[in-house]
Amino acid sequence: MQVQLIPVIELFYLVDSVPVPPKGPYWEQVASWREYHERNLRANGFSTRLRPYLPGSAFHRIADLSDTDIARLIRLHCAEGLKGSGDWRQVRPLPGGYVLRVGSLDVLFPQCCSDLGDLKSWRRIAEGKCAYLYSGHPSPDIDQRNQSATFDFNGPSETFVPPPPLHSVTVPLVELTGAVRAAERELRIFAARMDLVNIEQSLNVPDIEVLLLRGV
Repeated sequence: MQVQLIPVIELFYLVDSVPVPPKGPYWEQVASWREYHERNLRANGFSTRLRPYLPGSAFHRIADLSDTDIARLIRLHCAEGLKGSGDWRQVRPLPGGYVLRVGSLDVLFPQCCSDLGDLKSWRRIAEGKCAYLYSGHPSPDIDQRNQSATFDFNGPSETFVPPPPLHSVTVPLVELTGAVRAAERELRIFAARMDLVNIEQSLNVPDIEVLLLRGV
């Protein structure tokens, strides 16, 4: 069983000149939402080559961002702090999170209010130290036994977005541990790229890795 945790970032910065499609959800109205996000990315100064992780969505693999995209992202996300008038402690980690992919299925996407700092929650699950996952809300019910974790998507009153393709999935902890480590490596590479952009463009964002990827 191949288990992956794929780091994705949500590039969703509203622009008045680009109206939001009147109908959703994006996985059912793919064409209109794909066009919307493409126009939105251009209006926000991101490169036109960016493609979403899932057609119509705002999620993008962090490895797909160019250095120019990273610089634009930092400027948008840290706009108040860069003006010198904001409190850096109020800046949240970058929105997005981790797609749980089991075999060929994307089982769980980051949910509402999730961010790239949520990897620590996945790590605790993989270590068998916790039976609660925070990856935004709603969260799946988790049952840990026999060195495995079963993620049940039937319990919450809120609806998962997009709907999981399975009612539940059982993942060996050893495989989940490997997935966490791979995600950590990808995150370290992204952190190094952010740090370089921060220095080269004299953005002077303090403790940028902690601020945008870990959470203060």
